[in-house]
Amino acid sequence: KRDEPSRIVAHYDYADESGTVLYQSVRMEPKRFFQRRPKSHGGWITNLDGVRLILYRLPELLAADPSERVYIAEGEKDVERLRSLGLVATCNPMGAAIKGPSKWRDEFSPLLAGRHVVILPDNDEAGQRHAVSVWESVAPHAASVHIVNLPHLNEKGDASEWFDNGGSLTELDRLVKEAEGAPPAPPRIVFLTAAELLLGAAPPLPW
Repeated sequence: KRDEPSRIVAHYDYADESGTVLYQSVRMEPKRFFQRRPKSHGGWITNLDGVRLILYRLPELLAADPSERVYIAEGEKDVERLRSLGLVATCNPMGAAIKGPSKWRDEFSPLLAGRHVVILPDNDEAGQRHAVSVWESVAPHAASVHIVNLPHLNEKGDASEWFDNGGSLTELDRLVKEAEGAPPAPPRIVFLTAAELLLGAAPPLPW
C-alpha cells in the first residue's frame, strides 16, 4: 500500500566471472527495485555509474554443463526459483522495459553460444516484447532458442507463480519439448475485434 513504509525484502548480487560483486538489484516492499554498487571501503552507492552490466548468476552460467538448457527469466526472483529446482537460469538486470529499448544487451548473447536456451516471459505485453528481443539477440549464437509461454498465468504472472500454482518440472519439460518441435518463431500479439471473435473469423493464435 502506498502509505506503508518501504523496506528491503531481497537483494540479488551480480558477480562477474571471478565472483566479484559488481552491483546489487534490491527489491523493496511495496514492490519496487533499485540498483546499488559497493563502495571501496564498505557501504553502497545507489547508482550504476561506470559499472559493467552483466547477466545474473554469471559464474554459475559459465560453469554449467554446456548440454544443459539455460532458462532466461524476466527477474531475479524467478531465476532463484528455477535454480532451486536444479535448473540453469539467468536474467538481465532491470527486467523488461515497459517503454523504450530492450534492457537485454547484445553483448550478453555470445555467453549463450552453443547453448539450448528457453525464454520464460511474464504474462503481460512488456514480457512478450522482452522475450522477442531476447530471442532475436540470442538466436544467432545459441544452438537453439525457444519462447515458452507458461499456461494458466494471471495477468503479469511469472514462472514463480506458475510453480506456486502447481507447475512441475515434468510439465515444464513437456512444454519445452513441444516448443522444440515447433518452428522457433517469437510469439505474436494479435488484436481482434469482438465481431471477429463472435463470427469465428479470428486467425490462429500462437498460444
